[in-house]
Amino acid sequence: MPGCKKDGVIDFHTHIFSPYARDHREELAERDRTFGSIYADPKARMAGMEELIGMMDEEGLERAVVCGFPWEEVEDCRRENDYLLESAARYPQRLIPFVTFPFSPEGLRELERCLRGGARGAGELAPGTYGQEPLPSDLLREVFQAIREAGIVALVHVNEPVGHPYPGKGGLGLKEVERLVEAAQGVKLVLGHLGGGLLFYELMPEVAALCKDVRYDTAALPLLYDHRVWRVAQEVAGEKLLFGSDFPLLGPRRYLKGMEEAGLDRLQMEAILEGNARRLLGC
Repeated sequence: MPGCKKDGVIDFHTHIFSPYARDHREELAERDRTFGSIYADPKARMAGMEELIGMMDEEGLERAVVCGFPWEEVEDCRRENDYLLESAARYPQRLIPFVTFPFSPEGLRELERCLRGGARGAGELAPGTYGQEPLPSDLLREVFQAIREAGIVALVHVNEPVGHPYPGKGGLGLKEVERLVEAAQGVKLVLGHLGGGLLFYELMPEVAALCKDVRYDTAALPLLYDHRVWRVAQEVAGEKLLFGSDFPLLGPRRYLKGMEEAGLDRLQMEAILEGNARRLLGC
């Protein structure tokens, strides 16, 4: 990564699971359809705190946002949220905990509990975006109102509505994502995976205005797009791009290689790898 400060890189999208979840993968996959759609396959990697820290040390990353999984049951969210918060307490200068919760009154109480415990954000949330039907608008607004009042960042899973299928790919279109963004006005919102392509529609003035508070992470980008996407995305919304690896799905190297192949310069790369995230997180 020529010219970039490797010790300053912030990975905005990583996942870790508690020892319980890793040891009970099959059981959890059977009773949680969303989890099962991805992790029923034993080849789908699940990592813990120490594996993430090991990757960060090896690759020279300074900090990482550690995300929860959008479990259907609040008990699963609570167990995994506790693990995320405990991991961040053990590595306070390295890990930034984001937590998950069901979109329900009980889920909102779980969010409040985690905020008292040190949560810095909500995510990776999936309000209907792993499935075929969006959540009702009133429910989206209620949840995003709570996030807005808390003043935290929300990271939401969004996948592109075209292209090849893969485990966990939902069927919602960009119109539903647009409705989600409308419900989240005023929230510091990060849409995963380049927002399922919504980023490119910011070339439309009305979409750019709607998405004024939206950022986009790069999670899984090398598996989805040609390396030229880095240049296009940087030109459309460079100051809103956040490097996210989706670890343990991928590590940083393929992302850095793609940026270099696309011809991004040092300042552009530093913004994506560090500067944009620091401004959003205030760190």
